[in-house]
Amino acid sequence: MKHLYAIKTFVAVLAYLCLSVQTASGSQALQDSLRSLAENPAFVNLSIIPGVEVDLKYATTDNFMKENLYGEFRVAFLHRIAAEKLRLATVVLLQLKPGWKFLVFDALRPRSVQRKLWDKVRGTDQQPYVANPEKGSIHNFGFAVDLSLINEDGKEVDMGSKFDDFSKLSEPALEEEFLKTGKLTAVQVNNRRTLRKVMTEAGFQQQPNEWWHYDALPAREVRVKYPIVE
Repeated sequence: MKHLYAIKTFVAVLAYLCLSVQTASGSQALQDSLRSLAENPAFVNLSIIPGVEVDLKYATTDNFMKENLYGEFRVAFLHRIAAEKLRLATVVLLQLKPGWKFLVFDALRPRSVQRKLWDKVRGTDQQPYVANPEKGSIHNFGFAVDLSLINEDGKEVDMGSKFDDFSKLSEPALEEEFLKTGKLTAVQVNNRRTLRKVMTEAGFQQQPNEWWHYDALPAREVRVKYPIVE
C-alpha cells in the first residue's frame, strides 16, 4: 500500500510539474506575441494617438474572468487601418465634445487569450458575448476596439453598465426600452449615443450586443484578408 501511495503521489507531482511547464510556456509565447507587435509596421501603439488613454482590462483582474490574462504587458495595438480610423474618431470627438477623450479597454487580443475567454463562457448564458476562437474574434486580427469616453474633467462617463457586463443592459438595441423603464437614464443613453455617433462617423461598426465594442471593418472581410494573431 505504501508503494502504491508513493506511485500515486509521484504521478500527481509529475502532472503538476507538466502543467506548470505548459502554463509557463504558454505565458511566454503570449508575451512574445504581444512584444512582436511593436516591431510590426502593420500595427500601431494606440498610446501615440492624442486623445486616447489606455486601461487594458485584461491586464488586470477588473474583467469578467477576474484574472490578468496579459501579464505585465500594458500596450494596446490595432492594425494600422483600424488605428487610422480611431485617430479620425478623436478629431470628430473633439469637435463634438471639446476636452473629451477615448478610454480603451481592449484592442488587439491574441487568439490564445480568446481561447481562455471561450473556455470560460462556453455553454453558459454569456457565450453569445464571446467569439469562438476557431473562427476568431475581430479582436484577434487587430480590427476591433473596446472603449468608452472620458469627459473634460478627466472622468470616465457613465454608460449605465460596465465593460464586460454581459447582460441585456449592455445591448444598444434595448436602450430605448431600458430608458422608458428607468433602468437607464437619459444621461447614460446620451453618452452611449455620443460614442456611437463619433465611432460610426469615423467608419467603425458597433457590435450588436455590447455598447463598448466597435469593428473597423466587416468581420467577413477581416477574416478573409488579414492574418490572425496567435
